[in-house]
Amino acid sequence: MAHRKLEVDNLDAEQQQMAEQLQYLSTRSHDEVAALVDQKSAAVRAAITRGSSVEALEKALADPPYGRGLEAAQSANAQLVSEIMMATRAQDIGGVVGSLSEDQRDVLLKYIYHGLARPAEFNCGVLLGWHERVAESGGLGSIVRVMSDRKTV
Repeated sequence: MAHRKLEVDNLDAEQQQMAEQLQYLSTRSHDEVAALVDQKSAAVRAAITRGSSVEALEKALADPPYGRGLEAAQSANAQLVSEIMMATRAQDIGGVVGSLSEDQRDVLLKYIYHGLARPAEFNCGVLLGWHERVAESGGLGSIVRVMSDRKTV
């Protein structure tokens, strides 16, 4: 007698199949993605040095590495976004978040959740401050979009 209307045992297999399909959406090789993240890193660090958090964050959030097998590039880009969040003063966070587009806020929220899942590597206090501002700016819709999106950073 089956009490379930939804076969939950197959969900993990479906999620893995979707991740494998997402891997092939990118036409770039792993080396190309790593090189792009390195180039982006230099430009972002220059913007941080100039004190332009908005410019740095826009560059870091542009074209994030998605897919399986890109863990090193994803980690490097997450670290880059974290550096920007750490370098931004608390009173400037609202203005920085307000200047981002909806898609950029969603990607930023993905990186915030990525960091919160790894408290040993990231400063969760800073991430929660950013989360508050992104949630104020984007509302619950932003959180729902990020939680339901299958493309993770």
